[in-house]
Amino acid sequence: MASFDADLFHGLLIKGALRPALDYLAQFPEQEADLQQYQSIFERAQYRIYPVDGFLNQLLQVFQQYYRDVFYLEHPEEAASRQMQQRFAQLLPHGADPFGEAWETPVQEAFEAKGFHYLGGKTSGYYGPYIWKTTKQETYQVELPEGTQPYRVNLLSDFLSRSWLDYLSLGQVGTGGWAGKDGILNCVASSYDFASEAFTVSFLKHEAQHAMDLARNPALSPTVLEYRAKLVELIYSTARNLLPQFAKEADGSNKANAHSAASGQIIEAFEAKFGRDALSALPIPQIQETARALFAASTV
Repeated sequence: MASFDADLFHGLLIKGALRPALDYLAQFPEQEADLQQYQSIFERAQYRIYPVDGFLNQLLQVFQQYYRDVFYLEHPEEAASRQMQQRFAQLLPHGADPFGEAWETPVQEAFEAKGFHYLGGKTSGYYGPYIWKTTKQETYQVELPEGTQPYRVNLLSDFLSRSWLDYLSLGQVGTGGWAGKDGILNCVASSYDFASEAFTVSFLKHEAQHAMDLARNPALSPTVLEYRAKLVELIYSTARNLLPQFAKEADGSNKANAHSAASGQIIEAFEAKFGRDALSALPIPQIQETARALFAASTV
């Protein structure tokens, strides 16, 4: 029997495919402890308790119920989000319209009143907040295919919540950062060795490319943004072949999940050029050359 492949497991989670991921996990006796955690949370609805007061835990439990509804019970996302908003409406004053665009504002205010920073909305098609305590500012000069310029980076720490993927993976994978509408890059500091390509390329160049593209065209779709930023990772990565990782998370049919959709487009392009079985053994210079051509052909 093949050994457990953590990248394959995490690739399924990145796609939001929790049930197939758990079916895979259950094949490996050495993963029994993690499987029991998943069964406790998702089968028996024994939700996590966080190191905050009871009311904030009630709010966090609503998000946990949403994750279970969407990813484990496989309810349609729209129905699950309305159910989530109904639960919040029972806990917080929403005004006349609990389903208006500002429904999350009282949730944000409740955490900010306790000294937390809060970023809500959706990540790759699903709700799940980023909630943290500490922000430190740095500035980095970032080289990109279309120019070099300074970017302010907020190094974030003391997280309470890192959205749905961190929750689904029991903290093993998740968003390492994001580019704000203000052009500032936000980094989950605990995710990185700052001397590694994971930081200098997969965070810094990836998110700076988002910021550059959004400054030029704020209406770009999330999939286009991810496609170009992932190509930038391939262009500048010299120590890693990222194509196998992209292949494991690729799902070109999942338009709601921009990361999976963009990876799907990249893998399709490389397979069309080199064949499906060649991707793991492609020389880095060949990957870079192909990625540069694909990037040049994309438009913003």
